[in-house]
Amino acid sequence: MPDRATALKNIAVGDIFHASAANGASLLCLTMSVTRSIIQARNVTTQIIYDFDRRTGIADWYVFSSHYLCAVDSVAPLPADIREIMLQLDRKGRESEYSQAEDPERPWISGEGSLTAEEKRGLLFVSYFYPAFPV
Repeated sequence: MPDRATALKNIAVGDIFHASAANGASLLCLTMSVTRSIIQARNVTTQIIYDFDRRTGIADWYVFSSHYLCAVDSVAPLPADIREIMLQLDRKGRESEYSQAEDPERPWISGEGSLTAEEKRGLLFVSYFYPAFPV
């Protein structure tokens, strides 16, 4: 496994990595863009966008009036089937966000945000996988 600096430098658009927040939150991140100084990533489960410092792997996260630091803690590549499940979960989240933006008055449909059996399997897998491969 490469050292932390090399691992952060090697993150590319489309990569999925894991980060943790100081409040204990687990952040499953899909890389959206990479510059010399920033790794911009979207949380696949919440659609929150974070700007990680490419040198330190740290991002600021503001939740209501609280400020948290988030840190990249694993960049291990996921098995292909799990990666596809995570990408599907991300698409599902984006579609939900877009639907809400298009029609803010749209009523909530019971079960609409429920996880499928495959999504549950994928999230359970990553909850064990990433801690086993820290950076």
